[in-house]
Amino acid sequence: MFGSLFTGYIQSNIILIIDIYVVTSMLSIWGDNMHEKILREIGLSNNEAKIYLALLEYGSATACKIAEKSGVHRSNVYDALERLLEKGLVKYVIKGNVKVFGVLSPENLLSYVNQKSELLKKILPEMMLKHSLTEEKTRAYIHQGVSAFRLILQEWLKKKKPILVYGIPKNAIDLIGPWIEVFHNERIKKKIQMNHIYNDDAKERISFLNKLPYTAARFLNNKYESMVSTNICGDEVMLSLWIPPVIVIRITSSKIAESYRNYFNVLWNVARQDARQDD
Repeated sequence: MFGSLFTGYIQSNIILIIDIYVVTSMLSIWGDNMHEKILREIGLSNNEAKIYLALLEYGSATACKIAEKSGVHRSNVYDALERLLEKGLVKYVIKGNVKVFGVLSPENLLSYVNQKSELLKKILPEMMLKHSLTEEKTRAYIHQGVSAFRLILQEWLKKKKPILVYGIPKNAIDLIGPWIEVFHNERIKKKIQMNHIYNDDAKERISFLNKLPYTAARFLNNKYESMVSTNICGDEVMLSLWIPPVIVIRITSSKIAESYRNYFNVLWNVARQDARQDD
């Protein structure tokens, strides 16, 4: 009986030892993988990380031993070691005409990262300047004549984006002429939405536009009347002064266009859609 109890005790302890060994091995593997991942994230190559960790475990080793321990091919070990030497992370001594490599203090990893940070700081001002110079630049051009207005609208059809227009005075259509109907036909074929806000003295025109596909029109009271209309499409805004010879200002800026678009939406929400005469 005593023999069977002793045997059971021995078996239990063997199983416990095996379990501890398995868990320890798994933790070791997980730790190595995590360390390797972090080393890669701070700028070491895959081979450099493997070799660094192998040296950290060995303390010192020849290239052959490092290749064996790290699993990196010997021809690649030398290249990786040269790079690690340049980074100030490993060292070597010559013993019997053979180079024996070792890891410098792991604190050198922090120095390596800090050096990279300092290098970046040196060029950061220049990079920021280049970034600011290459950011979106606002462009504005002044044109004269109705032909400029027509040309810009025609170009906008290539954008295939919604067109918004507000502040259209009654005489604008007369100045633009029959071309506007040709424009609308082409726009509708391309399925480009166009929303208009007129003054309330253009209700007949509003009624006509609301019958067209991909078209909507509303009006505001006379108190909003202006001789300057505003057209918005994509990142462009067109301001037109409808007094002959007609002055057109074309602005290219996504920020400015977005501001005008937001203002249009405010007006659109208070504008009326029906074309009935006020009581």
